[in-house]
Amino acid sequence: MRKSFVAALLLAFFGACNSASTTSFSPGSGSGSIDTDFVVNGRYIELSDAPVGSPSVRSAAGKNFFIKGLVYWPTPIGKGVADPPMLDDALRDGNMAVWSRDLPLMRAMGANAIHVYNVVPPPFDEKTGPITKFLNAAWNGGTKPVYVLISIHFNGEALLDPNAVRSLAEQYQKLDAKYAKYPAIFGVTISNEIGSGDFIKQQKWWDGFNTVAKAAKQGFADGGDADKIVTTSEPDGNIGFVKAGEKFGAAVDAWGINIYRGRTFSNLFTQLKNTTTKPTMLTEYGASAAYHPAWSNTYTWQNGFYQETQCVPDKKGGPGNRDVKELPAKGDPGMPGLVDLVWNNGRWLTSGFTDENGILSGGFYFEWSDEWWKSGNKDVHQGNDTYNGGFPGCSDDQAWFGLNSVSQGSGGLDVLTPRPTLAQLKASWKASP
Repeated sequence: MRKSFVAALLLAFFGACNSASTTSFSPGSGSGSIDTDFVVNGRYIELSDAPVGSPSVRSAAGKNFFIKGLVYWPTPIGKGVADPPMLDDALRDGNMAVWSRDLPLMRAMGANAIHVYNVVPPPFDEKTGPITKFLNAAWNGGTKPVYVLISIHFNGEALLDPNAVRSLAEQYQKLDAKYAKYPAIFGVTISNEIGSGDFIKQQKWWDGFNTVAKAAKQGFADGGDADKIVTTSEPDGNIGFVKAGEKFGAAVDAWGINIYRGRTFSNLFTQLKNTTTKPTMLTEYGASAAYHPAWSNTYTWQNGFYQETQCVPDKKGGPGNRDVKELPAKGDPGMPGLVDLVWNNGRWLTSGFTDENGILSGGFYFEWSDEWWKSGNKDVHQGNDTYNGGFPGCSDDQAWFGLNSVSQGSGGLDVLTPRPTLAQLKASWKASP
């Protein structure tokens, strides 16, 4: 999540759970007969699947996997992430009314993966319930499956606390062991945006990180399928986290970074080539769909692949306020600028995969639907008083990143209204590998 994640369940500090046992679940009909593997081959992530019990040589050759992904964290209007029905776990069976609305729509637009910020691990999921129904629905009997990148959220300072590290390692191990055999599982991220500049300079912090990452990998092995991806979800910072991780020997299969550089990725390809040989995915990319009518900023662009953009003036062009509106169909700023950004980001992702020898393995667009709570008010769809010259609205409005806007509906289920960016992303994915 691009803004610091605020959750009531700080699982890292629940304490060790040595006395608890992991409840065993079996994949549902149509999923338990398939062994889905994601393995690293150079800069690529390969996907292969075969019937369970087949020889080590797969019945289907591994194919380079290009992620057409969505960040999925559908917090209802008037709710926070810890409130029901989500309870810090968007995929739980108790949130089925929400995800059963969304999953067919995501599949129809061509998504092949989603990335979530927290799945409640054993034994704490005794209170929230498992995610088994979602995983079976995501697999869809192997027809247009939507693969899932799971996680457990914790704050970065936890990795400097030996007790928290032990607890987190156990939680990741138990979570991954529980769901390893579900063919919809892609892998796991080690939390989200935890690597501040101070933390990633410390050997002790990386020791804690590696303890958790290795436990996550072991959990998949203990659950019967080690061939899943352990990765990160970290801010850009000129790929500072990747550089530090390579220096300190981060125990991950691939890198995940959150990139918000505007309509291009600037020098990202060169940075990655000079820093790592591991696969890299964008665990977040996108831009806000809002603008501040009281600001005088304008935004123009050219269609070239490398053409950068900049809002004018190059600072906030009006009074500090949270009063925003959705980008209009016409005008400057306007929705066409955001559609262009989505289109050109898609070209960069495809180029990184096909023209740059797999320097990027695709990415997860941030995000499926607006989250009102992120502006600081769960009941009002407002903005943030933050200028961003690379965004078409010239502002960084955290509650407005969705491909879908949300409005209150009946029965407690919000109504989704697709923005033009959804159609553009669908078209980009259709043209991609």
